[in-house]
Amino acid sequence: MTFYVRSLCLLGTSAMLVVAAFVTRGATAQEVRKSESKKPVASKPNTDQEFVRLLKSDKNKPVALQTAVTTYVAANGRAEGLQVALIGAIHIGEKAYYAELNKRFKEYDAVLYEMVADPNQVPTKASEAGSRSAVSSLQMGMKDLLGLAFQLDEINYRAKNFVHADMNPEEFADSMKNRQEGMLQILMRSMGSGLALQGSGKANDLGMITAFFSSNRELALKRALAEQFELLGGQMAAIEGDDGKSTLITERNSKALDVLRGQIKAGKTNLAIFYGAGHFKHMDVELRNEFKLRPTKVEWLDAWDLR
Repeated sequence: MTFYVRSLCLLGTSAMLVVAAFVTRGATAQEVRKSESKKPVASKPNTDQEFVRLLKSDKNKPVALQTAVTTYVAANGRAEGLQVALIGAIHIGEKAYYAELNKRFKEYDAVLYEMVADPNQVPTKASEAGSRSAVSSLQMGMKDLLGLAFQLDEINYRAKNFVHADMNPEEFADSMKNRQEGMLQILMRSMGSGLALQGSGKANDLGMITAFFSSNRELALKRALAEQFELLGGQMAAIEGDDGKSTLITERNSKALDVLRGQIKAGKTNLAIFYGAGHFKHMDVELRNEFKLRPTKVEWLDAWDLR
């Protein structure tokens, strides 16, 4: 049971949110306009840049699960004045975390956000949704279990500078079909990666079991799950196909970067991409190689307080 919960939580940082958005907010193929297919982005990820981490004290005690705000600026004088921030998202977090994000978002000319949905459809708060999918119900259940808040309830998606930068439901479904991908296949890849982690001793099932019986279950569970987020990179790599690409990561990233190009062409110079942290290893490569940008500043925000 703990392996299953851990796999869902790891995927929840990006892949499971995609499923939830697709099922609960996705329009049908008849309701959306079919767009031209995009070429997949094919670059090997840079393993040096971190976008999510577990902060520990000098005594090796967990302090916070953190996401990065990584600011990239032009290198070698190209596109002088352009800067792009990669703002990592964890979809269940502290209210204060989302409040800080909303405050920071006001600083940008445009904030490009992820959501598999019609571009004209403003994300609905989970608390206002009439019905929920199984995945959405799971996310809300995890929110309550951990004593945290849900991103859709806290982030102001109606802000004027928010720009949709993701696939619509038809594009997502077409890409999955063309690549012969399925959610069961992706889940099996993730489970295989999880079993490999168990064999290596990196996964801690005992910690998960113990947390459920702790006198402070919320805190114990957050600490146990936060330990697994350090393995996020391997879990996200596991869902990629043999060619190093997938609809969930590289194809959706390609769409986001297309929107970024459009915003730059429109003259905007201070931009942010607000996506699940698991997407950024790949985006980091593209910002360096194609856009000739380099990270110059990294700020860490506390998504979960583990003290």
